Amino acid sequence: MNEQYGRKTQMPIPRFQRAVALVLIFATTTLAAVPAVAQVRATLKGHTLALASIDYSPDGRYVATGSYDKTARIWDATTGAEIVTLRGHEATVEAVRFSPDGKTLATGSYDSTVKLWDWASGRELATFRGHTNMIRSLAFAPDGKTIASGSHDNTIKLWDVATGKERATLRHNGAVRSLAFSHDSRILSSGSNDYTAKLWDVATGQELTTLEGHEHGVRGIAFSPDDTTLVTGSMDTTVRLWDVARRKEKAILEGSTSEVLCVAFSPDGKLVAAGSVDNSLRIWDAATGEDLVVRWSGVGDRVRGVAFSPDGKTLATATMDHLAKIWDVDQLLKSGIEPAPEEIGPKGEERASLKGHKSFVTAVAFTPDDRMLASASHDKTIKLWDVATGNELRTLAGHSGAVVTLAISPDSKILMTGSYDRTAKLWELPSGKEIATLAGHTNIIRAVAYAPDGKTAISAGYDETIKLWDIGSHREIATLTGHTGGVKALAFSPDSRLIASGSIDGTIKLWDVSSAKEVATIDVHTGPVHSVTFSPDGKLLASAGASNDVQLFEVETRKELAPFKGHTAWARFCAFSPDGKMLASAGLDNTVRLWDVATRRQTAALKGHLRRIHFVTFSHDGKIVATAAMDGTIKLWDTPRQVPPLAGSSVTAPGR
Repeated sequence: MNEQYGRKTQMPIPRFQRAVALVLIFATTTLAAVPAVAQVRATLKGHTLALASIDYSPDGRYVATGSYDKTARIWDATTGAEIVTLRGHEATVEAVRFSPDGKTLATGSYDSTVKLWDWASGRELATFRGHTNMIRSLAFAPDGKTIASGSHDNTIKLWDVATGKERATLRHNGAVRSLAFSHDSRILSSGSNDYTAKLWDVATGQELTTLEGHEHGVRGIAFSPDDTTLVTGSMDTTVRLWDVARRKEKAILEGSTSEVLCVAFSPDGKLVAAGSVDNSLRIWDAATGEDLVVRWSGVGDRVRGVAFSPDGKTLATATMDHLAKIWDVDQLLKSGIEPAPEEIGPKGEERASLKGHKSFVTAVAFTPDDRMLASASHDKTIKLWDVATGNELRTLAGHSGAVVTLAISPDSKILMTGSYDRTAKLWELPSGKEIATLAGHTNIIRAVAYAPDGKTAISAGYDETIKLWDIGSHREIATLTGHTGGVKALAFSPDSRLIASGSIDGTIKLWDVSSAKEVATIDVHTGPVHSVTFSPDGKLLASAGASNDVQLFEVETRKELAPFKGHTAWARFCAFSPDGKMLASAGLDNTVRLWDVATRRQTAALKGHLRRIHFVTFSHDGKIVATAAMDGTIKLWDTPRQVPPLAGSSVTAPGR
């Protein structure tokens, strides 16, 4: 039986009693809580987009970071000064790893390549090609002979460092998001979106075992210094410890309530650190499972990487707000458990929760008559629901990858879906019969949309293109190019004349549909743009990106207006109400917030999802708000009545 820490024969002190005890201790001594500023030794500033990874050099003098800005950078770990910027990748640098001698840096990118650099000179040494999709993870063997790369193509490749040749290809059933070698270089561990971790024999390439127990993708993995224990962190919100010799789970570290993106062991094996979607940094005692540190303030948006220094005195974090920070571990341990930020704001009323998907729900859409709702999921299916009863009507299966976007034609007859399998599909409504497969994208599709006039549909994805399709013939009309990063968001203007697109490159572009030409670029976001939406009158454009705010622009002048401020973590999606008076936004703080467009004032907060909210939309009559989340549910809410603005309230444009 697996042992879960905190459930042993010896009864642990309940958390609330520990908190009271700590308060009494601090109240009766002169020791004060260590402020966040004292815990941070250095802040590394220079990247222009979100960070994706971080690593310490073997001597602890340097830190490497990888970013959505397509660069890797080397920093002085003591002063925080930038030493060199490595440019050469054509897309996000998702993974960085120093060689054991510290002279070489390996980088893995969304451009599907691995590069080796003599980082001191900034010279590129080699490029390894072979993956057919983006690189999501890297590991350097401690003996310096092998590099492992994990990809969204579901494979791990082992590369000979000396020759640059591929030695072996190992396979998961999902994207490989994390890799770590044992310290003797004999075993490779891998974590995947297929919910498993695997152990591999490096010499033979043979799978040793599959570690099952996580209920979602494994995003972080690390060996203890003595190689007896493996730690994994998952999107299921758990951190688990595994006995390497027995190939069994031995403990769950309690406390995390959000998706875990990264994990690390301290060099002495006594501590486990993890970073999460909810902007928290956590540290546990690896032997007892006690949570020693929970840090919220000062951490940053979404912790993508954690790494202990070789001497264990500092901890580096990489976050999506473009920053890396070097933390003093002793002072973090003294700071203890910080209470979670309180949720604030009035609530809307939940009217139904639709359950049936086996993985998280990525998008929803109402039919124009609001009688039916379609939902897309990472479980590779689409479901149709009766809005009045909440009953599931049917399940549509046909995609071979996660379904992440959908749209319903203006006449309610066709459903369009986009998938990680690089295809868009058309389905007949309400029968659910598959009509056509639209092929042409060379990477995963992240967004689809129908033109309001019903003549054209569009799709976009990580191949950095937007494709226009003729609905009647199912033929590609044009391909729009210009973004330098994957395209994550699409919207048609109400008159069907303009397309807005949002990209990982941090820009929004406006395109003329008739000429298929770019007409404008809006460059105010400082990271990936996740959502774009036109107001019903076509005069305004709202966007959500790498920020807690929702941005607003005048379409004709491209003028930036005052934003919507209130989320305590990144705003991920936004949608206008049919009358244009309200805007709904979904954030990584697990809330949907409703705003008065005229005043930018928050009028309500919808809270009920247990995990990150991916999507929000209004019904066509404006009476219902639908939300989709990583907890696998769709929630329907009664749209709160609009509260009149306070007398004298006004909104001004932000200072430049």
